[in-house]
Amino acid sequence: MTQRPVLAYTLLLLVQTACALVILFYIHAIFRILVEHIGEQQPLPTGILIQVVAVTFLGQICYWTRLYRLPVPEGFRNLPLGHFLAFAARLGAIVGGALASLYFLRHLPELTKLGYSFGLFWRSGLLLAIVFALYCYTLELERLAAAWQADPEEGADLPAAPPSSGTQTREPELHPAQPLTHRPH
Repeated sequence: MTQRPVLAYTLLLLVQTACALVILFYIHAIFRILVEHIGEQQPLPTGILIQVVAVTFLGQICYWTRLYRLPVPEGFRNLPLGHFLAFAARLGAIVGGALASLYFLRHLPELTKLGYSFGLFWRSGLLLAIVFALYCYTLELERLAAAWQADPEEGADLPAAPPSSGTQTREPELHPAQPLTHRPH
């Protein structure tokens, strides 16, 4: 891969990381407010709302642009860093899922009533959009982590199959470098 796509991929990932950090910062603040004032509907300041919507939208633009136009950079292998990225991805998903769970458990009684309020639907939709943005970010971290943890060229060191000497099918010979394959019973 040439330097230009790697640089573009890195810049888009950094912007999306900044967006995810802003979202996670506000999730932490919202989490505290929801827990401290359980059962009370809290107004969300307009400035925070605009920032959250903007970074959610910007993060999605970065994600979908990178997903459709830029492949994951190859050639770099770092197992510990790959594990750390995979862990960070799972942790981000847990935090987003915890906020969504707390919010919907808090508002579940209101959702089951016939007299729905537009504000509740709007807030629920925004929360789902935020959780989806975090999900997309964690997917990208997992893709990058998998690329950093993968063997440089899987299967390149396996011996070539011997030429067939007839029509009989026989068991493959195992060589020291060849892994055992799983066969269903």
